[in-house]
Amino acid sequence: MIKRIFGAALAATVIALPAVAEYPDKDIKLIVPYGAGGGTDTAARLIQPHLEKVLGSNLIVVNMPGAGGTIGATNFAQTKADGYTLAFLPAGTAVVQPHLRKLQYNESSFEPVCRTIQEPVAIMVGPESEYTTLDKLMAAAKAGKVSAAGSAPGSFPHIGAVLVQKNYDVKIKYVPHEGGAKSARSVLGGKVDMLVDNIGLAAKFGIKALAVLSDKRAKSMPDVPTIDELGGPPIRLSIWWGLFAPAGTSAAVLDKLASACAEAGTSSAYISSVKAANKTPNFLGAGKFKALFLEQYKANATLFQEIGLKKK
Repeated sequence: MIKRIFGAALAATVIALPAVAEYPDKDIKLIVPYGAGGGTDTAARLIQPHLEKVLGSNLIVVNMPGAGGTIGATNFAQTKADGYTLAFLPAGTAVVQPHLRKLQYNESSFEPVCRTIQEPVAIMVGPESEYTTLDKLMAAAKAGKVSAAGSAPGSFPHIGAVLVQKNYDVKIKYVPHEGGAKSARSVLGGKVDMLVDNIGLAAKFGIKALAVLSDKRAKSMPDVPTIDELGGPPIRLSIWWGLFAPAGTSAAVLDKLASACAEAGTSSAYISSVKAANKTPNFLGAGKFKALFLEQYKANATLFQEIGLKKK
């Protein structure tokens, strides 16, 4: 009797194995919640061919732009968790927007698979600014003389300005702009004093980065010190992009995706392509990426509550 039960169980296991081993056996849809040609779309298409090579299946990019990425993310959160619909999300859509809008997704809606790109965030001023050091800038902010450019409230530049204000106990006037380019131009022209945003804007627009909000210098601009090196508070902020599966995806499929992402995201070919696109490759595996995702989601909820930024 025992032998028959064991034999049946073993047979069931053997029968079940091919279903896992065969994944994926058809095309995979990759939802990108922004339009073609934008930053998120570019980042997704950089990893796409390398994942296809490892997985042995096509990844079909489907752009679903609108409402700060929330239209695509909402659609993704409601999809079948079978591994055949994934999403490539930026940090703002994943860990910021749910605190600003009443949405049909939250931190429990997604399974982080891997982070592929992370852009350092820096405190920047104009090339002719009188605030040539971070100390001078913060001294002026202490006296209430500093303004900061950035996108709409709740954006990463806004979060950055709030974190600087909070950690340095200073007063900064926030001036919303329509995107990073217009913000950088305002700083370049001296209309606004500072900008806390992607450090790549410094080289692109000719503005000066005073400090990186990280414990490590940016590889793209290694001469810019970290805020820690300058004796400032350990403010941490970065802009990232990553691959997600829907909540409820089986462990076997998640493991397969995580393994594929690790191989693709650390390959020399992928890293070279990212650098050629003037982006910063920074792979993070499933476990650490999930911890980062949840940590930032919780931190933003607390921060927005403290500053009175409510959902619309």
